[in-house]
Amino acid sequence: MAGLIHYKNANMLKKIFFTLLLLQGFILSGQGQTTAHKPADLLKVLKASKITYTVGGLSTDIPKGEGSTLVNPTNVYHEDSNGQFIAKKVKIAKGADSTWNEAERIFKEDSNYKEARKVYREVLDIDPDYYPAKIEIAKTFEIEQDYEKAEAQYKQAISKNYVDYRPHQLAAELYLKEKKYEEAVDEISMASVLNRNDTSVQADLVKIYAKTRMKYGDWSFTPQYKVEKGEKDAEINVRFKKGWYGYAIAKAIWRYEPEYAQAQGENPGSLTLLQERECIMNLIAGQDSIKERDVDPSITALMDAKDYKLTDGFIYYEILLTSNPGLVYQLPNNVIKSVRDYVVLGHGGLPPKKK
Repeated sequence: MAGLIHYKNANMLKKIFFTLLLLQGFILSGQGQTTAHKPADLLKVLKASKITYTVGGLSTDIPKGEGSTLVNPTNVYHEDSNGQFIAKKVKIAKGADSTWNEAERIFKEDSNYKEARKVYREVLDIDPDYYPAKIEIAKTFEIEQDYEKAEAQYKQAISKNYVDYRPHQLAAELYLKEKKYEEAVDEISMASVLNRNDTSVQADLVKIYAKTRMKYGDWSFTPQYKVEKGEKDAEINVRFKKGWYGYAIAKAIWRYEPEYAQAQGENPGSLTLLQERECIMNLIAGQDSIKERDVDPSITALMDAKDYKLTDGFIYYEILLTSNPGLVYQLPNNVIKSVRDYVVLGHGGLPPKKK
């Protein structure tokens, strides 16, 4: 029978309706972070579906996955093309490459830092936009413990290309030496956003947070639900832990109702911000509806993100960038900064600075 929804116990339907009412209030409360449909629409989709959905509880926890090993390279920038950002590889100007190679040899083989700086500046004379030369100049000053000049060069490199993670990471390490802890936290958190899965960045993040007496929350977002095809044709089993029912139902709709995704202008089966917003809003409502909220630290971080209007930051950092770190190049700088603010809040426990 089309649109049939089976429930494993009599209270399940009441719980889902209650969750949807909560979610409707949340979406309409002026958060300004979602264009997700009104909650009642989810039930309409299920009832109109040709699929039979069997809904019930999940008896065992979903274990943490291994995670993606995809990382972003250095020397990549993003360019605004008709309102959309696209990633491009940084290239050195013709005629500057041989000078660059000579500067690298003097720096790394001869360890002649003063002479290396001179030649790196010759590179900049030929190609003023080639910021990697500024990074190398900063390194020479840092080795000589002239931290003020090193800091200035890292800042100039960052201003030339905000989305390259490497100068942010190096600046964070320098700030740590200078005991400028707030700046160190900001820069290493930014590096983590710009290269989500890089192990060296994550190691520095843990180290710097610890040095600043911030306890890094080493956890990952692991949704507690399963959506699987049933034994019969056109049957879908939806299983979930307490507080996750709305999230699971939203995921089922996005996965098995292609017309729903297409109606939102999305490709069925793709992972998108709009889909994750809708699912996360259902999760928030589900957690708000139960007396004892899930003690998982990811839920605590999500609820904090909601309170500080950083829900999109949670979605980008915990979901989208973990599977596709290169997505960060498609984001404007102000959005990237808001994701950084979420990292400091969600994993460091430090609320955003007042602006």
